[in-house]
Amino acid sequence: MSTFDPASVRQAVADFTPRRPPRLQELYSAKEVISELRQKRASYRAIAELLTQHCLPVSKTAVAEFCHEVLGEIVRPRRRPGRKRGQSTPSPNSDPNLDAAVTPEDETSATRQPTAGPQVDQTLATRPRGPRIAQVRMVTTPST
Repeated sequence: MSTFDPASVRQAVADFTPRRPPRLQELYSAKEVISELRQKRASYRAIAELLTQHCLPVSKTAVAEFCHEVLGEIVRPRRRPGRKRGQSTPSPNSDPNLDAAVTPEDETSATRQPTAGPQVDQTLATRPRGPRIAQVRMVTTPST
């Protein structure tokens, strides 16, 4: 039985190479070029096109990853598009004077009470944002 030899293990570790090449390995040869182009405010797409024209086919995503990981560029968070808020337009049957006179307390009581006709449109126009609760009404069928 052989004994553990730390020196031979260290030699094996030094000689070890991964089975697959590291990511973005082909871009290391163009590190200075990419760095210079980024200092000149070139986009990732422009850098990728330039490198592809000069026999180094690469995608803009690979260039971006290389710049973030190797060159240490800061990753900016994506901006989410703002939610478009349309202005509520009063319905044609509602009275504009009533819309201005409604207070928040009146608003909640108005949505709870069953109403008929044009007043329903008025309560829908002044309803606050949030979950909508269905208004259930009793419908009577005409007897013949």
